Amino acid sequence: MSDESTRKVGLGSLRIVSPAEQLTGVAPAAFERATGACSAGDATHRGLIHVCANMARYALDACTPPGACVPIIAGGDTAVAWALERADLSAVRKARNEAFNGIIGAERKTLEMIRRMLAQQEPNPHTQLDPHADQVVLRYAGLAANYACGAALMTLDGIEQPRLLGSIPQQIAGALAYAATGLGPARSGRLRASAWKQAEWEATRVAAGGGHDERALAVQVFHEFVGSLWKEQSDGQRIRLGEFAEWAISAS
Repeated sequence: MSDESTRKVGLGSLRIVSPAEQLTGVAPAAFERATGACSAGDATHRGLIHVCANMARYALDACTPPGACVPIIAGGDTAVAWALERADLSAVRKARNEAFNGIIGAERKTLEMIRRMLAQQEPNPHTQLDPHADQVVLRYAGLAANYACGAALMTLDGIEQPRLLGSIPQQIAGALAYAATGLGPARSGRLRASAWKQAEWEATRVAAGGGHDERALAVQVFHEFVGSLWKEQSDGQRIRLGEFAEWAISAS
């Protein structure tokens, strides 16, 4: 057989992949494939909703204080009820509305709790970065709460638009990474002191240029530190959530 014939046979054996089957890498392959292959209301779709609702509840528990997001949790319960064929679409839409209206309150209550915690905290050691770093802690805590609430809403939206479910593991990984980094390393006096020490050294470098003073450099270095830690947390959470999702799919 000629090379030309071989090429024709090879090309002829390739199956055209439909848009619904294309994988973007936003989620584990088995999970993303299931979101693209399922039909609204079928057994696979209902199983995915159940998995996503449980992951979203885990994120809400990890990223918000008790009582901060009652309507969002209730929305997740409605999603589970729909998955078990105990709630209809009208109940889902009502729950989605109420959950959406509860996001600002959930974020506000989370930040109130974090502010009280920071007021009682004694950083060790104290640094000139503390006022800025405390604002970073608040920002990360607020984003963690927002992302976790968003995952619950995406689950409810996924009941009518199954393809949206594929982004939920990434959303939850972001929420957990913001919570772990903001409430952990970003609060650390030692990390803040390390950022300041690095900035002091960089400010003495003749070749550095840029004309930044120590404080401006320290802010940049601090964000580099917490940014890299956030990425590490996010990657790790995506792996964990992916393993859970794939296990849940294979077990259903």
